[in-house]
Parts: sequence; C-alpha cells; structure tokens
Amino acid sequence: MSDTPLQSRLNALQGSFSPAEKRIITIIRLDPPGVANMGVTELAKYAETSTATVVRTSKRLGFSGYPALRLALAAESSSPMPVDMPLAADIGENDSPKQILQKLLEFEVKGASETTQLLSAATLEQAVSVLSQARRIDIYGAGASGLVAQDFCQKLRRIGVVAQSYGSTDESLVSACQLAAGDVALAISHSGKTAGVVEALSQAKAAGATTLAITANGRAALVRKADVVLRTSNREMGFRAAAMASRTSQLLIIDCLYIGVAQRLPGAREALRKTHDAVQHHRR
Repeated sequence: MSDTPLQSRLNALQGSFSPAEKRIITIIRLDPPGVANMGVTELAKYAETSTATVVRTSKRLGFSGYPALRLALAAESSSPMPVDMPLAADIGENDSPKQILQKLLEFEVKGASETTQLLSAATLEQAVSVLSQARRIDIYGAGASGLVAQDFCQKLRRIGVVAQSYGSTDESLVSACQLAAGDVALAISHSGKTAGVVEALSQAKAAGATTLAITANGRAALVRKADVVLRTSNREMGFRAAAMASRTSQLLIIDCLYIGVAQRLPGAREALRKTHDAVQHHRR
C-alpha cells in the first residue's frame, strides 16, 4: 500500500522534535482518519500534551494551524482502499521466504519504534508503580493478546508476584468481580473493542481495582475503563490484523513493565533464583 503525499512527508520527517511533538506526529501518521475527527483538545489528551503543543506541531508540519491539518487529513483519508490488499505490509505474492523475513523485520521494527514514541515516561512510570505495589494482578486478553497475557503472567510469577491470566470471558468476569482496592487488572487488546476483555476490565474497575490497558486504539471502549493507558503502534495491515506487529509491540511493553517491576521488588532476584533452581532440579 503506497503512502499518500502527506503520509510520505510525515514518514520522512526528521529534525529536533520534542517527545510530545513526536507522539503527535506518530498518532497522525498511524491514524489519519481518527485524527481528522478529533478536536484539538481531544488530540492533546490522547498525546498526553497541551493544545498549544498540538497547534505548534501543526505549524511545524507546514499548516496554518490545526484546522488546516485536519482538513488535509480528511481529504487524504477519503482515498479508496486498493483492491489488491497485501497479505502483510508490502509483501508480494511472489516474494521468497528470505524476502518475506526481511520485510517483516523492517515492518515490525518500525512498529516497535512507533510504540516507543507513543509512550511517555510519565505513563510508563505510573504503570510500573501501580504494578509493583499490587497485592494481586489479573491479566485479560483474547487470541494473540491472550498469548501476551500468558507471557506476562508467567514472568511476574517468576519474581514472586501473585498474578493470573484469563482468556475466556466467564473466567475473567469471575475473577474480576472478586478484586478490590490494592489489586490491579490489566487488559490487553489491539483493537480495544474485544467485548469480553472490555467487560472484564469494567467489572474490575467497579470492584475497586486499579485498571490498566494496552491497546492501539486510544478512542476505544477499553480506554474509558482504564486508569492508565499504554498505547501501541497501529501497524497492522493486510489480512494479518492483530497477529504479528501488534503482538510484537505488546510484548515490548510487557517486557519493559516486567523489568521495571523486578527492579522495585526487593525479593525479585531471590525469587528468580529459587524458581530457576526448582525448574533445573526437576529437569535433572
């Protein structure tokens, strides 16, 4: 899928941009139709910055102001979707396995880089702080996101954290309704619309738990249920939606959270030693 002129300009941007300006530019590049429908205040909140920064960024992109940027995005977003939708990124039907590997690498590295730009230091700090102080952690996810939830749960357990992951709606709701103040619920959904995951996080919030969400959709229902939102890149194109690039970005975030929590738990290293020795003894 080829870029529009505005998209090409955004992708090629280089210069001394502040972290907040980079987040705004990344959001615009990843979701032109969404930004075209956002007011200046909404985009500022989404990018965790001020309206003045949004206006300044619009001007740095060559527009007279934010309204002019929205008009340009709306015009380019009305372009029809090509009939020959690629299987993934720009992979062609006749590409060799080696070419596929190289293109996937480039595609997913870009996705991880964009995720890094979207996450502010303050949001990551808040998420790590909440998780490291939790009495109990519930993690919800379905499909590919469910695999990420299981991975995070396994990591947390290795350092002595009381955690459990859930993939089915019924199990998620049964657990969520028993949470309380001091507990944490983390929901993982690329679209932010997975009904069972949204319902579970909503139940956890109603029960008094602190809620976190990892999603690429900053306007989804899941976001409204979360106290802390960790945004991932929206780099899912072709017929593999929510299967590869999204999972890579999600894994990047949970690995960061895991290391951050391990740094703050006094008994983490000892727990790692014990679990390592137990597993090794069993294998022998």
